[in-house]
Amino acid sequence: MRIQDVVDELAESLGRSVVVNDLAYRPLAASEQGDEQRERLAVPIRDESGTVAILWLLTGDLPPLTSADYAAIEAAGSLLRGLLAAEGEDAGEGTSRPAVLRRLLSADPSTRRRAFSDAVAKRFLERGPGTVVRAVMVGLDRSHVERVAFGRHLGALRSPGFAFLGECGDALIVVGRAGDREALDATVRREAARYGMPVAAIGSAHHDRADDDLQTAVDQACTAAAIISALPQLGPGADISELGAWAMLSAIVGDRRQLATFSPAAHRLCVEGDPLQRTTVETYLDVCGQVRDACELLHIHRTTLYYRLENMPEVVKAALDDGMQRSTLHLCLKLIRFWEATGRA
Repeated sequence: MRIQDVVDELAESLGRSVVVNDLAYRPLAASEQGDEQRERLAVPIRDESGTVAILWLLTGDLPPLTSADYAAIEAAGSLLRGLLAAEGEDAGEGTSRPAVLRRLLSADPSTRRRAFSDAVAKRFLERGPGTVVRAVMVGLDRSHVERVAFGRHLGALRSPGFAFLGECGDALIVVGRAGDREALDATVRREAARYGMPVAAIGSAHHDRADDDLQTAVDQACTAAAIISALPQLGPGADISELGAWAMLSAIVGDRRQLATFSPAAHRLCVEGDPLQRTTVETYLDVCGQVRDACELLHIHRTTLYYRLENMPEVVKAALDDGMQRSTLHLCLKLIRFWEATGRA
């Protein structure tokens, strides 16, 4: 994201022109301008060292700014502060809680490690599974400014004590202490509803005591959120520890040609077979070969199930009769479902 992108999104959100100047009043970015003679509001952008830029908003002859407008302005200021720090030589090594937590998502590994060490030393976080990262996929049709405004709102809640770190891909990253996951996720969804921000998925991951930063937990939480977003039947939220098989499948490159190598039987069903055969075998394997359960899910008589299985292609029948091949077939059927849900195949 660029400074110009933040300015354009803020201008669209507020319905008024926006300019960002450096301290010498040279423009860093500007939206489409209106009457330059009208009154403007100056908003300083500050980091640990002081003011680093000035954001100007057109105010003359326009409606008063609302609380939602001010939230968007604060979110834009947060984004601009990070972008300006990334462009400058000074990485903004401040010691305040917001400054330390902000660096936990730095692209520089050494900066992340120092930030995590500082956060633990200052008891902002704890090392180990008592710290939980959440990736909240929310408002995917909204601007970065609007999404960050909501993230900052979560971070401002007194309970349950979330800290908003920033964006990672399509997810807002918040960190907090371990607790009742369902209750914590419900808090996120309740606040999102109040904010008018639709939630697509919430993924979480616990910090591993052996890790020197939060990056692995952030990546795992994002993976969990992406899986849930693609496969909503798995639930509105989940921890990566509950999605082991799906996490493994998500790491496999989406290429149908691989099926012929992994499982010729799955390739036969998914690429060359018919949907009825595929659904029958997948359902049968989902219930561990329990005929009664499979028949109930498929809404057929057991005689029909036996007939279908008996008339499967030989490569499929051979796989069903062999333990390792049967397990691989089942995983590959799920793999192709995952590829289809995510548009990767």
